[in-house]
Amino acid sequence: MVIRPLQAGGLILAGLFLLVCLPCRAGGFNPGDRAPEFEAADLNGKTVSLAEILRDNKPVVLSFFGTWCDSCLEEITDLAEIAPKYNAAVYLVGVDANKNKLVRFAVKHKIPFPILWDPKAKIIGGKYDLFRGAFIVVPKAFIISPAGTIEYVSESYSEKIKAALKDKLAGVSAKKWNKPSEIAVFFTGPANGCLEPSYSHKQASGGFVKLISFLKQQIPKYPGHILLDSGDFLPYAVSASQAGTALKAMELAGYDAIAVGDQDLYFSGFMDALKVGKLPFIASNLGWKADKSGSPPILPGGRSASGVAALPAGMADKTIVAGGIKFRILSFTSPETFSLYPEAFTGKIEFKSLKEVLKGGKNADFLILLSHAVAGENKKMAEEFKEFDLIIGGHSQELLNKPLKAGNALIVQSGGNLQYAGKIVLRFDGNKKLSDYAYEPAPLTNEIPNDPQIESLIKARKTAAKQK
Repeated sequence: MVIRPLQAGGLILAGLFLLVCLPCRAGGFNPGDRAPEFEAADLNGKTVSLAEILRDNKPVVLSFFGTWCDSCLEEITDLAEIAPKYNAAVYLVGVDANKNKLVRFAVKHKIPFPILWDPKAKIIGGKYDLFRGAFIVVPKAFIISPAGTIEYVSESYSEKIKAALKDKLAGVSAKKWNKPSEIAVFFTGPANGCLEPSYSHKQASGGFVKLISFLKQQIPKYPGHILLDSGDFLPYAVSASQAGTALKAMELAGYDAIAVGDQDLYFSGFMDALKVGKLPFIASNLGWKADKSGSPPILPGGRSASGVAALPAGMADKTIVAGGIKFRILSFTSPETFSLYPEAFTGKIEFKSLKEVLKGGKNADFLILLSHAVAGENKKMAEEFKEFDLIIGGHSQELLNKPLKAGNALIVQSGGNLQYAGKIVLRFDGNKKLSDYAYEPAPLTNEIPNDPQIESLIKARKTAAKQK
């Protein structure tokens, strides 16, 4: 066993963080387990994800190393000889705290493989079981199949492990793998019209200016993808100019379906925005009541419902086919979310029950509900209506760091004010049944660059406000 303290800036942080080479240990994973999804930057700053790596349909060797570790270099040298024989892609993950050391190491030893930087193993290391208390295990190598399953794990390095790597790579390379259909569902909750970062825990983050940059980074990585919103994209009692800017931001994001929340419906210009038809609104259980004479109601701001006594039938649901999987998307806006609104407004709304909304059955491979409901109601709906596979919550502005399971559904939620973007990657087997998923609420931090189109919208709105 070799133990070495991590050095930073010439100071030895003894006792705080150690790197260690240990004998082979298979802890944490079994053959056939799904390889954890990850994203990390290479030495040129380009972000690489496992989803992108697997798209090449090759066996993958993911090898964690430290520049100080002699057995790590032995493994890397042997992989340069072994990998081409089995058409395997090799990605190295350097755990050094100092990126420059990795760069010098790559140049000195003429490393032929991409190197991802995982300082102190804090980005990927935890997902791949590198830690033993305060210690990090290196070298540690994984063979990942083209289908994304872990087929072999080694720790330390020896001639015996070299032979095992060759044997396992030969087997993985020779086998025909049935790759699951993979669909990434991105989702947001109550945006409340937040274009710019807002403060949470004394740290400004989020807003459409960050969200759209995040989506531009992420969506190209998943050919099969859907973008959804669970409602309240507008703030309460929003002005026409504020709403116009927020609606434009929603257009730029490129949503596939947007639930109508209570705040959205209360906006006096909502029916006008609906007529423009640029945004894919869904209001599966909402409608306007006609008065006794059959005339359309008068909405907030004195506007009529433009001759429509109910929201258009086309807003009842949305069907999307992605990756060969048929997704049906419904929305449900709970009457309870309108409890603080004036009766002059709520009395004009017609609510359908969820049972009425589901009269047609599931009618898809995968049924998603965009739920604009009070906290706790999502679980009750999932338990009562087993047709749902995924419920994306909103209104309560709660952030779920991991999905809740109820009935047959996963329940997810990304918080409020666009502090986070939700992301769940769904994997389907050959029978179009959900076989696996990876969930990640992604914080929209200041490290994400501002989107220039949203910056222009913000500037234009501020200029117009000054001129009034």
